[in-house]
Amino acid sequence: MRLGFHLSIAGKLSRALREARALGCQAVQIFVQNPRSWQERRRAPEEVREFTTSRRRLGIGPLVVHLSYLPNLAAADPELYRRSRARFALELALARDLEADYLVVHPGHGAPESAGFQRVAAALAEAVSRVGSPPPLVLLENTAGQGRELGWQPDQLAEICALSGVPVGICLDTAHAFGAGYDLRGAAGVQRLLADLAQGPGLERLRMLHLNDSRASLGSRRDRHMHLGRGAIGLEGLRLFLSHPWLRVQAAIMETPRRHFLDDRHNLMVARSLVAGTPALPPGTGAGALALPGEYEYNGA
Repeated sequence: MRLGFHLSIAGKLSRALREARALGCQAVQIFVQNPRSWQERRRAPEEVREFTTSRRRLGIGPLVVHLSYLPNLAAADPELYRRSRARFALELALARDLEADYLVVHPGHGAPESAGFQRVAAALAEAVSRVGSPPPLVLLENTAGQGRELGWQPDQLAEICALSGVPVGICLDTAHAFGAGYDLRGAAGVQRLLADLAQGPGLERLRMLHLNDSRASLGSRRDRHMHLGRGAIGLEGLRLFLSHPWLRVQAAIMETPRRHFLDDRHNLMVARSLVAGTPALPPGTGAGALALPGEYEYNGA
């Protein structure tokens, strides 16, 4: 399992690769547009070539692109749905140009009814057919179910996959699953989550993880990320999850809070120990301890 972080591209795409190399990441996740703006930023061909050449040279992969925050592929409002479909297709095309392996997308917000799932599926199918070449594999991410979020139950993800008619995978976020009610602190909860995924979209669709501890409580339906081992799931729960024999994924991307470079160093050290099955450092010790002063939210920027 290859480990990495969601890293910033502020200023230039290659910034994320420089940070990934400095941290010792094997994989990386990025945004390709401003995640909080509808305004499109064009990427010069020279910048794209520089990025793809550097990534191949550094051997960093998989490359994961995360869809920006504003698109809602389940939107009932016609204008928002139109803009969301167009933005999704734009980012999928740019992810293809960057030779990304995956594009992660939240299913969207809306009533948990067939029409909403059909809108998400239609947007997926349209974008994949428009981009071609072939595009990166689209991964639906499970949500915590906050507000009117779709995709917090595996059967909802399964319905969208089936309706789309195109290849679709799954990205599983541990903090979201915990917020949605899966008690990952013990073996029974881990087994229940993986069994529900197996019976829903299928474990063969599960390609990667968002490996995060949770600042929110079990079943709170809230999305709050925390440093590994410093949240409500804890080190033992994450270890049980990562060591389960049914879990076979290519990569785990961390979206843990960051105030300092050492925050990422510490979380990467903990993740490596969990994947290797060796005892992790207790929370608040080690190289990154001084950079972990309190609880704050990951903002994806």
